[in-house]
Amino acid sequence: TLPEHIPAFAKRKFLNRSKIDPRTFVVLGDSETALAAMDALRMNFTGNIVCIPSSTFGQFENQDIFRRKFAPLSKNETYLTDLDILDKANITVVKGTVKSIDKEKKLIKLSGDKKQIQFDKMLVAWGSYKKRLQKDYTNAFYLEDRYSHAKCHNEIIKANRIVVLGSSMDAFQSASSLRSYLNSLGYQKTEVILVHEGASEIMKNMGHVVSGAICK
Repeated sequence: TLPEHIPAFAKRKFLNRSKIDPRTFVVLGDSETALAAMDALRMNFTGNIVCIPSSTFGQFENQDIFRRKFAPLSKNETYLTDLDILDKANITVVKGTVKSIDKEKKLIKLSGDKKQIQFDKMLVAWGSYKKRLQKDYTNAFYLEDRYSHAKCHNEIIKANRIVVLGSSMDAFQSASSLRSYLNSLGYQKTEVILVHEGASEIMKNMGHVVSGAICK
C-alpha cells in the first residue's frame, strides 16, 4: 500500500526519485519485455531501478522490424521508445557484461568493474537464446541490431544466392521479407534458400498443406 503523499506517475517529466522506498530493483536486458517491466514498476515503485542492457549498444531496439524490412532503416523505425525515456523515469543504466550473480548476497558483478551492484529484487528479461554457428564466417550474418542489419543489407544486394538458416516463424518471415525486397529492386534472379532441420514451426502448428503453400 502506497502512502497518499507519494505523487502519481502519470506524467513522467514530473517524476523525481523518492527516498521513501530504499530498495533497488535490477532489470537485466533491453528487450521490449524489459521496457514494459520498467514502465510498470515505475508506475508505483519509488525506489531505485537499475537497468543492465544485454545488447552491444545497449539500446531498446525493435527486433521485429529487422526481419520484416531489409531496406535501410531510420532511427524512428528502429527504436521502441525515445532514447531519453529512462532518464525521464529516473532509471539508472549501467552498461557492461554480467560476470556473476550472487543470489544469496544479492550482488551483481560486471566484467572489468570492481564495483558491484547491490539489489533487492532482480528481473531477467534477456529474451530467448539465439543459436549461432560454431565458427565465425565472413559471409554469415545475424540480425541483432541496426548496425548488423545495415551490414547485412549491404551484403545481400551484392549476393547471387542467399541462405536463411532456421525453422522458426522468424526465419520464414526473414526469407519472405528478403524475397520481397529483392524483387522490389529488380533482383529476381537472386536466389533465396531457406534451410532448416526437421519439421518447421509452421508445419507443426499449421500442418503440411499450409507449410507447403508458404514454402512455394
